[in-house]
Amino acid sequence: MTIIDARTLDITGDLETEVCIVGAGAAGITLAMRLAADGRDICLLESGGFVADESTQSLCELDSTGYPQRPNFMSRARYFGGSCNLWAGRNMALGRLDLEPRDWVPHSGWPIPYSELERYYPSATKVLRIPALQAISASSLDENMTPAERRLLGDEAVAATLSVWGRSSMRFGAAYRSELQRSPVIKLLLHGSVTALNLDDSAVRIESVSVACFTGRKFKVRARQFILACGGMENARLLLASNARLPAGIGNGHDLVGRFFMDHPRAVFGKMRMQPEARLKLMRGRPLPDGKLQVGIGLSAPTQRRQRLLNHYVTFEAENSSYTQNRYQSFVQTMQVVMKRGRTGSRWKLTRAQLSDLPEMIYLLSPKELMPHFLYRTYVAVRDAIPARPAPKTYVAVYFCEQPPDPDSRVTLAEEVDAIGVRRLSLNWKIGESVADSMRRMQEILAAHLQRTGLGTLEKTSAEIRFTDASHHMGTTRMSRSPTEGVVDSNCAVHGVENLHIAGSSVFPTAGHANPTLTIIALSLRLADHLQALRAG
Repeated sequence: MTIIDARTLDITGDLETEVCIVGAGAAGITLAMRLAADGRDICLLESGGFVADESTQSLCELDSTGYPQRPNFMSRARYFGGSCNLWAGRNMALGRLDLEPRDWVPHSGWPIPYSELERYYPSATKVLRIPALQAISASSLDENMTPAERRLLGDEAVAATLSVWGRSSMRFGAAYRSELQRSPVIKLLLHGSVTALNLDDSAVRIESVSVACFTGRKFKVRARQFILACGGMENARLLLASNARLPAGIGNGHDLVGRFFMDHPRAVFGKMRMQPEARLKLMRGRPLPDGKLQVGIGLSAPTQRRQRLLNHYVTFEAENSSYTQNRYQSFVQTMQVVMKRGRTGSRWKLTRAQLSDLPEMIYLLSPKELMPHFLYRTYVAVRDAIPARPAPKTYVAVYFCEQPPDPDSRVTLAEEVDAIGVRRLSLNWKIGESVADSMRRMQEILAAHLQRTGLGTLEKTSAEIRFTDASHHMGTTRMSRSPTEGVVDSNCAVHGVENLHIAGSSVFPTAGHANPTLTIIALSLRLADHLQALRAG
């Protein structure tokens, strides 16, 4: 790999390559490695450098006019490795129903069958270095469940959900930098931000991308194939901002670019009070030899269909005392030092956070996310060794929700421009009533089940549901069979543009409840195979 600093690049004319990938995050790095195996010249463009800097990060600033995002929180990272530099590492697979058209979920349905994801999930788990989800069978789960967990999950209305983590959170830049450096065909261009995609005279092919640096240097990169892999918001932003030939932007003939923005609304809502003998071993999280596992509770596919509900799931986290809440700031800071490479806690500006927000932070980033593997194994071993007291146990219910696609939930271009002259983004995030309605109904189902089994009770803790975002930006360049329904086709090619593909969660037509990274990698591997087949053909 040749590393080029765009700020000091000394060329006359344009930079030439065969494949230009915009964005060196999880999707971009995965694609670069796979396509390099073909021996084709690749230019991997990254707006930042190898470490974060405030100036480059400021290019991600946006105006928020809809449902509020978390305050004082960094949801995207603009440097080598992308937003996975901030990621806590939870991985989940989408379910079969998530890809099917559902008449109670408008605009649902993917143009590819679930078998396409099943085909690439095993390879994606290897890229992410996580336990193989497909190897965790129902029987092996049942063998390791406690009697209380078997009873809790033994109702046809519910289903077990699986979350896995690797031994450490995947930092794509650090994990794959050596492999990229061994490639003689990859050029990594740092500190160069793409400001526009440039169509040729036919307006059906991209001929180049314009690149700008904070130093004032500008140039173009020409290629045969272009791939946008710069995140669920920035992919849409670049298409909209590239309006020199098409006033509405590239791929936006039907005003769909930026629409259908989705996240995974999350809420801490309700408490489960369990009987003294009930233990939740897998549901609280367990270490595995190659990572970590947590079992949650979701609604079964028949229940979703019968009751016309969204695909939410819930985990039950240990209730924390006020002492724990007051000490949580120092715990996160300690974990930052121990983890060194992880730095998950650095996403929060904790000195500015209000104490009332700390309980939510505790439940959304519990020890399994914050502790490195060796410490977490010790933590669980010590926890298991302490004799259980014969007393009722209280857990807090943390809901992870599916947001249905809504064309009015969208990103658009603001009037103000950023430091390199590109119009900033404006986000109007809308969470429809069906999200809260499905969550309340799910809680009713679980509460009735707990009462029937005699395991305990599930009680509401407030009348109002307060959602937070999950930094899972999806749907803004959705996949569709027709350009009247979406932005890219089933192979992630932009409708009407011959040589432009999009990678990442912006192509998701629906989101389910699953964290998107595993599916992002699976679709990136699928796209690499498609591009290799095109070249061979």
